[in-house]
Amino acid sequence: MNRRTFTATSLAAVLAPLPRPSFAQQTTNDLPGYQVAEINGGRLTAGHGGMATPHAVVDDDTLFQVASCSKTVTALAVLTLVRDGRIELDQAANRYLRQWQLPGPRGATATIAELLSHTAGTTVHGFEGYGPGIEIPNLPDILSGRHPANSNPVRTRRRLFRQFRYSGGGTMVLQALIEDITGMGFAAYTSAEVLTPIGAPRATFALKPEPAFAHGFYADGQPLVGGFRRHPESAAAGLWATASDLAKVLQAVLHSLSGARDALIPVALAQRMVTPVSWRSGLGVFVTPSATILHEGRNFGFDSVVAAELATGRVRAAVTNRNGALETYARQLVPD
Repeated sequence: MNRRTFTATSLAAVLAPLPRPSFAQQTTNDLPGYQVAEINGGRLTAGHGGMATPHAVVDDDTLFQVASCSKTVTALAVLTLVRDGRIELDQAANRYLRQWQLPGPRGATATIAELLSHTAGTTVHGFEGYGPGIEIPNLPDILSGRHPANSNPVRTRRRLFRQFRYSGGGTMVLQALIEDITGMGFAAYTSAEVLTPIGAPRATFALKPEPAFAHGFYADGQPLVGGFRRHPESAAAGLWATASDLAKVLQAVLHSLSGARDALIPVALAQRMVTPVSWRSGLGVFVTPSATILHEGRNFGFDSVVAAELATGRVRAAVTNRNGALETYARQLVPD
């Protein structure tokens, strides 16, 4: 699904104070489900409300599809390979790819850093996912746009001056790279090297997570058939996580920026991650002029957003299982 434009209202959803307890505890059927989380001064605070499914309320452990926020976890996974000396950011991705090669005018020279910053000129903006009973493509099928994949082939197009072009397809090239370099499945590697070390072991790239997880709803309130769409395009859109998990992802970036001994990646890599390349795009994150790093996401039935202030170290995240609901929450979350 296409990434929406990040709006001031959705940013407010993560930068405003946590909901008052009376709002956080609402569980009425007319509310979509949501979670919010904040890490401030090293302390995690979380809130939740609404319905995960028509018969179950959301709690702090309910998993939501976080869509394109998956890309930040993917970027951290790539940077762990750089940390370990297994790849170089400024080398062509094709140098490391085994099961598939990136085609197109710049396929042979597109670098890993360019893929991370959406400046490689790769195609395929986003992915629709797959409903129940529909055959799931493997990774080479997705990259090649081959049946049963429902997306176009990933390739490079000509572009000038490292021009920004948002591309979930480029992120899928990185999924192939991680699997080729490590010999592990993408979900297994990211769990072992990113999600578990940062304190988010229940977050998962599984096509269907273990209960409990939220079912998605369109903006008009209609439920998704089967509750959700499966995303084998894991690196670009397939993560299931809580708002607290997302907050911990950006906390790990801030921890690395501080140069802490137990940080996930070295400070130099973290600094490069949050340095804009083109159109505010760093490596797996976006960077605002006010020095806030962030990502947001939308799959059918789910919206998510996470942001961290570099100056204060404050991290905020919000997830919901109804498209458009983050903006609704933002209006309620902004203080009087």
